[in-house]
Amino acid sequence: MTKQRIFVAGHRGMVGSAIVRQLEQRGDVVVIVRTRDALNL
Repeated sequence: MTKQRIFVAGHRGMVGSAIVRQLEQRGDVVVIVRTRDALNL
């Protein structure tokens, strides 16, 4: 089965970092995070 990819915006904030931690613990998803500079917004 292929892993689901999830992009988390705001991964450096309190809520975003908690979401990333929870998703990484699951192990069945690929968490995608990028900084604002990397996204060229």
